[in-house]
Amino acid sequence: MLTHAQIQQFKIDGYLVLPNLFNANATERLRLLTQSQIKQRAQPYELEADVRYPGAPENPQALGGQTIRRIKMAYQRAKEYAEVATDPRIIEPIRQILGGDSLYINPNHHNCVMTKLPQFSSVTHWHRDTRYWNFDNKYLLNAWVALGDEHQANGCMKLLPGSHRWDVRQQALDEAQFLIPDHPDNQWRLETARLVELNAGDVLLFSAHCFHAAGKNTTDQAKFSMVFTYHNESTQALANTNSANLAPIGIQTLS
Repeated sequence: MLTHAQIQQFKIDGYLVLPNLFNANATERLRLLTQSQIKQRAQPYELEADVRYPGAPENPQALGGQTIRRIKMAYQRAKEYAEVATDPRIIEPIRQILGGDSLYINPNHHNCVMTKLPQFSSVTHWHRDTRYWNFDNKYLLNAWVALGDEHQANGCMKLLPGSHRWDVRQQALDEAQFLIPDHPDNQWRLETARLVELNAGDVLLFSAHCFHAAGKNTTDQAKFSMVFTYHNESTQALANTNSANLAPIGIQTLS
């Protein structure tokens, strides 16, 4: 259970790190499972070339073009992933932050294992996940589970604290809804950036409306991170959008 101070920190910063939730044996098993999934190349997955972020191969036929960026549908893919998504050590803090009577995983967004593989990983610029999601409000929370140490060299998360409360003018965003680095509105914002380094087994909770970014993996070791998105009953996906393709998963569905 979170302390009052932790809940207040989340409200102010838009994120909170829960250290050492999973031990070395647990993270190693999940890493081995992920390596197996990548080797099998079982659909669905997303390639680095699909997003064409800086550093990614230009297309699937280019050198490194078949590098997997994320393994999708993690909850449905493997029991071990679903058990992490519904682990009480993650779920109860999220319940405290979001409030409400019920908690749901949205299977349409994240619900994946993010990978940063050596040589062909990409840079993700400053964005909010809610830029391309379709809900009736912004109160969604991501749980990011580090399956190995995450630091600047292998492309760890960066966050702009408090940005879940910002009103950002459209002029300060590009066509893809990334912050424009040299726009005058964004100069002070980017100066507040924090590097969120994690140890294997740590869990980062952050608002889906909080601006975040990540660098390229410059090491020779793969980085794997599980991430799931949660909301309570007061947040609904808009009908006939990508956020409503699959029905939300009630946490109680996994015993």
